[in-house]
Amino acid sequence: MFSRTTRRVTSLRQLSLKSFNNASITVNLKEKTVSFDNVFLRDSCDSPDSVDASTRQKSFTTASITRNLEIAEPPKVVNENGEQNLLVKWKQGNKIHESRYLESFLQKSLSLKERFNGKFFPEEKVYWKKTDLVPNLSELKVDYNDYFAKDEVFQEVVNNLNKYGLSFIENVEDPQNDPKLGSIKTENEHLWPVAKLASRFGYIKKTFYGVLFDVKNEKNAKNIANTNVFLPLHMDLLYYESPPGLQLLHFIQNTTLGGENIFADSFAAAYSIRDRDPKAYEALKKVPITYHYNNNNEYYYYMRPLVVEDPYVKNFTTGEPQIKEVNYAPPFQGPFELNATTAEDPKLWQEFLRGLRLFEDFINDPQNQYEVKLPEGSCVIFDNRRVLHSRNQFSDSNGGDRWLMGTYVDGDSYRSKLRKVNETQ
Repeated sequence: MFSRTTRRVTSLRQLSLKSFNNASITVNLKEKTVSFDNVFLRDSCDSPDSVDASTRQKSFTTASITRNLEIAEPPKVVNENGEQNLLVKWKQGNKIHESRYLESFLQKSLSLKERFNGKFFPEEKVYWKKTDLVPNLSELKVDYNDYFAKDEVFQEVVNNLNKYGLSFIENVEDPQNDPKLGSIKTENEHLWPVAKLASRFGYIKKTFYGVLFDVKNEKNAKNIANTNVFLPLHMDLLYYESPPGLQLLHFIQNTTLGGENIFADSFAAAYSIRDRDPKAYEALKKVPITYHYNNNNEYYYYMRPLVVEDPYVKNFTTGEPQIKEVNYAPPFQGPFELNATTAEDPKLWQEFLRGLRLFEDFINDPQNQYEVKLPEGSCVIFDNRRVLHSRNQFSDSNGGDRWLMGTYVDGDSYRSKLRKVNETQ
């Protein structure tokens, strides 16, 4: 048993033990001296006794290893398979547990930036205006067949969705030429091009629209998207507890007059408010907005603020929290639940309204938008928690048709692919 009195040991090479006690272990790691918390180390053990070799799932609880955790004997640095390991024997009561920590693991644990590397990619994001996006459009466009046949092309799409929130697939096969298709049915859902594109990210997120959905001009439509009137910038399904992460829209027919699509980066808008009016920005994080869908025998309802930050993922340079998601969908907005009669916090309410005006001024400025009439045979994929989408009014007076098919992918599936395609980089 070792007390908290530190034991001194002799240094070795890249990794060497400097001291240890029952609270921490201090090592020399390359040119740094670092103390690792003992509970952190024991909890991170991935030996077969700690993590099942088949399921890769943990076989103990964190709380259980905090009781009377001691170091049984002086830790050692050993060489195994060409890499140095820190060998620690832990003691709890009469039980001895052996852990090995690769030098690379210890190196990766040195800082928050190192620990998040390969899990989150905030520094790769580009918060764009029109002048930022248009010069890079060529890198956002890939061929449909290459998307499936070439892993590096799929990786490019995945990374561009993280970087810009947008990607465009060209030369998509025409489902009108497939005799097995015609209309969406359970037995043919997987055969539609948009379903094939989405499935490369993981499972498709089924909603009350189904696995896939048509976007056509309909009489007595139950959703503004199925009309020909102007559709303002918005995100989809914000009345869900967990809205989709990605949306895909395949342009099967698009020969009407008008109907151009408009995209805007809500993160760029939010960050501009943070820089320009910090109080308004803080209010946008605090005041909940109601989103609902009460139609067609369905009643969905959820409240969420316009801006949501991730308290754990920060800019590694400035230390500021990163925006996790923005929530904006005026067509599906319901009455505010707070501040209905007398504002509960009049100052906060006015700051929120000021922030909302600034947000709309930014996203509705054509200089901050990308407008395009996507050709038939193309598919746009966009981050539904970041990129706002809109559509101009259109007319079929020229005899043209407009038929889009869409689907959704969960953000978790997308982020899993983002990590995996970058795993070896």
